[in-house]
Amino acid sequence: MKMPLTDNQLMQMFADHDDDVAFERLYHKYKDALIRFSYGYTFNQARAEEIAHDTFLKVYRYKKKYDPEKTFRTWLWTICKNTNLDALDKNPVRREESLDQIHLDIVDVDEDALTKLISVATKEEIAEVINTLPLSQREALNLWMNDDLSFDEIGTILEKSPQACKNLVHRAKVILKTKLGGPRGQ
Repeated sequence: MKMPLTDNQLMQMFADHDDDVAFERLYHKYKDALIRFSYGYTFNQARAEEIAHDTFLKVYRYKKKYDPEKTFRTWLWTICKNTNLDALDKNPVRREESLDQIHLDIVDVDEDALTKLISVATKEEIAEVINTLPLSQREALNLWMNDDLSFDEIGTILEKSPQACKNLVHRAKVILKTKLGGPRGQ
């Protein structure tokens, strides 16, 4: 039985041989996750979709700069983060965006107190609290919860140590638990 190709192998095929099928597979695999991540910066679904698209345009444009010794996911999220920051510089976020536009898909991380709390809170309540977090905590929490990245990968993307990313996620979780009515210190 043939093993499926890894993301790194797909990117290498695209970089070396202009394999558009490999690029399309990566695009379809990561597009929604990048939109979710970008929404944490923009609070606007249309802008988040545009930034995700721009991220893939940069992957296409800079494919020859891809380093196969590093993970594709980390490279992709770093590009996306920088694209978001560039977009914020050009067009700052307006916080009055409608909560009806929220596309917040929280995946199962474990059955801990935070997960149980999230399962009973509404998406709007969660989004309101997450939107009040400092950007660094929002970034780390979003990558940790939605994108199944390790703290090493998150650290690379956010240009912080893995321990600093763990601390950011922990502080964000404490704030979420407190503001959503959960007990402190879990």
